[in-house]
Amino acid sequence: MRFLLALAFSLLLAGPAFAAFEGPGAAPLSPGTGTQEGAALCSAAAVLKAWDDTRCTVEGRLVEKVAGSKDMYVFEDSTGTILVDIDPGKFADRVVTPQNTVRLHGEVDVKHSGERELDVDVLEIIQ
Repeated sequence: MRFLLALAFSLLLAGPAFAAFEGPGAAPLSPGTGTQEGAALCSAAAVLKAWDDTRCTVEGRLVEKVAGSKDMYVFEDSTGTILVDIDPGKFADRVVTPQNTVRLHGEVDVKHSGERELDVDVLEIIQ
């Protein structure tokens, strides 16, 4: 019984330390750099290096829809391109063209093959 209590107490104390660690590729948040979703402003290149489930916000353009997919798009910023997964409902009947600048809030999804994409929770049209 003491062993179980000691183990539970150790895990309880270690929880905040793990919660504060976001892994490599996650930029530390400083005042004024966070986004409305609590994620760091990232680049496409940073998403390609981030750990699974890292919260990120990217700004750039949706340059094309992936053929044969209903919710995969190619996102581009000044650092490169990444795949983004945007459910149709996230568009909320808005039309987004490659000329629009968008801000995408989401989390990195690392596939079994090691490929990374951004699973988008919120889509904002900036311009």
